[in-house]
Order: sequence, then C-alpha cells, then structure tokens
Amino acid sequence: MDNSSEMTMKQYSERMKKMLGKRYDLFADNIINKVAPIQNSKVLEIGPGPGWGGISLLNKRPDLNLDGIEASADMVAIAIENAKVEGLENRTKFYVGIGEDMSTVSNNQYDLVISRESLHHWIEPEKVFKEISRVVKSDGKICIYDHRRDLNFFGKAIVFVFGILKAGKMAKHWKSSIAASYTQEEIREKLDSMGFKDWIVECDLMNIVIYKR
Repeated sequence: MDNSSEMTMKQYSERMKKMLGKRYDLFADNIINKVAPIQNSKVLEIGPGPGWGGISLLNKRPDLNLDGIEASADMVAIAIENAKVEGLENRTKFYVGIGEDMSTVSNNQYDLVISRESLHHWIEPEKVFKEISRVVKSDGKICIYDHRRDLNFFGKAIVFVFGILKAGKMAKHWKSSIAASYTQEEIREKLDSMGFKDWIVECDLMNIVIYKR
C-alpha cells in the first residue's frame, strides 16, 4: 500500500493501531510463547506495514532488535516514524525491499524471522520461504501468521458481521485479504515440496501459523 487520495499511510497506521492494537499485542505474545526467542535475538520482520507488530514485540522484549523489510516506501517512512515515537529508533531498522529477493542480506544473519498478515501478498511464496531459510541461522526460529482462506461458520461470522461493524469500509480489505490467503494443506504442500519438513503449520479460528522453534 502507498499514499493515495483515498487514504494516506499515516491515516492507515492510525486506524490499524486503533482497531488492532490488542491484536498486535497478541501477535507479540504468540511469538514469545510459540517460539521463545533467545536473549538478544536479531529479528527480521517481512512486510511490517506501519510497524506495529514488531514494535509490540520489542516493547515486550527489551533485549530484541528488529529489521523490517517492506515493499512500500510510504509504509517504511511511517514505520520509522512510529518506532521513533515509541522510543525504539535505536533498536529498529526499516527499509524498502521484498521477501522474494533479500540478496542484500547475508546468510545466517537472523535469530528469528517473523511476519504478520503479509504472506497473502507474497507474489512467489516459495521464493520467500527459501530466502527466509537462507537468512535465518541454522538454529534460528521462524513465526509467520496470516489469514486462512477456509474459515468455518464462526470465522465467517466474525468477518462478515463483527468485521463490518468494527472496521466499516476497511472491512473490504480484510475480506479481500482472506480471499487471497491459503489453507493449511496448501502451505504444507509448498513447504514439503521444498524439503522444509521441520516447519510446523497449524491453524486457529482465523489464522494459519507457520513456525520453526
């Protein structure tokens, strides 16, 4: 996403924090509980958007440092601004790039790679998975959250009823993101075909979770 006449990225950032503040905190809690980042981990976030997911993690774990690679230059500018407001400018670095090509990053650089709701935007997810495997340390951890397309009745009710009531016009973006996302079986097949047998794929009510710990 970039600045447009419909909405600037600053406006988008403010709306996301207001609507999803607790969800960003939950994302951070889930990373901590799911993969237990080691002390002083160097973290890479793919597709951080306005940065709130990674910022929430750093606020909960003062020992961590985070780099964020984001396709939108406008979003990178907002993420940098948000980190500065939160007093995290010395522990964060956001830059323009795509997960499919992280050639500027050396092998085995990161202790942890994370992503929140960007997987469905990846044009070639297999390339991103391979790049993640390359830049994370051999004993490093991975934690990727995204929407799941195969929502059950209760999940659909949350999106089509609660989502509209809470998000208003923004609900259309949520629905289109879900439509572009994957099922657990589809992700498992992709990972198996690349030999990533130790990457775990699970689902909860609303999300697919891919992790390695």
